[in-house]
Amino acid sequence: MTFKNDWFDGCDSRRQLPAECVADCSGAGDATANVEFWLERLSFDGPAWLFREHLREYGAWSDAQLCDHQQNRARVLWIWANDCSENPGAYDYLHLGV
Repeated sequence: MTFKNDWFDGCDSRRQLPAECVADCSGAGDATANVEFWLERLSFDGPAWLFREHLREYGAWSDAQLCDHQQNRARVLWIWANDCSENPGAYDYLHLGV
């Protein structure tokens, strides 16, 4: 899968999430619709293999589930938004740790 690489330079994000995205995609409750909105609005994407490996570290999804890049985009955005919300300043830029 190819993508326009505006978001990542290797393992590191080039950009920060907008504050509105962090607010909409984090916190209690189902944020699925908000995450989908922001995925498209931001054209958020990254290397499929890096997203998969980054998410594998959480141990929350099976290998079969991690094969869905569209879902992985949503998972990475959702996790990053929550990290930004819970620790402002600490996660301004995302490192896809592998």
